[in-house]
Amino acid sequence: MFNPLMAASVVMLASACQKVERIEVKPATVELSEAGQVVALDARALTADGKPVEKAKFEFSASDAKVATVDATGKVTAVKSGTAAISVKSGEVSGAAAVEVVIPSSIKVTGAPFTLTGLGSEAVVESEVQDDAGRPVKTAKLEYSSSDANVVAVEGNKLVAKAVGNATVTVSSGKLTQGFEVTVKLPAVDAVAFETVPATLKVGESAALTVVAKGTDGAAIKGVSFTYATSDEKVATVDATGKVTAVKAGAVTIKAEGGSKATEAKLTIKKK
Repeated sequence: MFNPLMAASVVMLASACQKVERIEVKPATVELSEAGQVVALDARALTADGKPVEKAKFEFSASDAKVATVDATGKVTAVKSGTAAISVKSGEVSGAAAVEVVIPSSIKVTGAPFTLTGLGSEAVVESEVQDDAGRPVKTAKLEYSSSDANVVAVEGNKLVAKAVGNATVTVSSGKLTQGFEVTVKLPAVDAVAFETVPATLKVGESAALTVVAKGTDGAAIKGVSFTYATSDEKVATVDATGKVTAVKAGAVTIKAEGGSKATEAKLTIKKK
């Protein structure tokens, strides 16, 4: 004959015999990237053969509350960058979850501000995002932009000098930004010289004179501005671009100056 009291006793005995042998915590690893971000842990008490222990009670604690906190229900909240372990206990048995908090806080630029000497010169910028513990955030993506691409162009993390002047380059990653100044200047001019000078010009003819500036290494310097002057405008004139126009027969000297250096060329003007 079925005895309800006996059946109830058997159920209670079976429940009482359930012994917690291990605690399973999911997720076992937690990664948080913002202060205040919350993740709920799911803890299960298991018997030796892996069966769940009903109505098991858990106690949660954090190894470093300055990094992450945990409440009585297992909700983990990020505080600041660092690592912490969340311990889950049921009786004498415990389990754990590892917490890694990485909160991007700033962008570090190495070597700024930059000076680029010579048009076309380049520099590679080394930057990294750091969390609020000063650790690099290796997964962070960086983007670069220039306030004036006509002065400093940006190609990835490479700076390219385009014209003399100044520009601000900004590195951004998500909501983080960091700007730095870039100055473009020309190398010191060691000498200037005319490259093409006609031996003679006839009255009414014109010729464009070409001047080159060179550095101490003998290499041509791009971007040097020149001023021009004629010794006698009645014989030949010269404009701001170096274009000479023959006016009347005679001899004339054309002077070009750039980068604090000067050079001269003598021309003979003949009648038509």
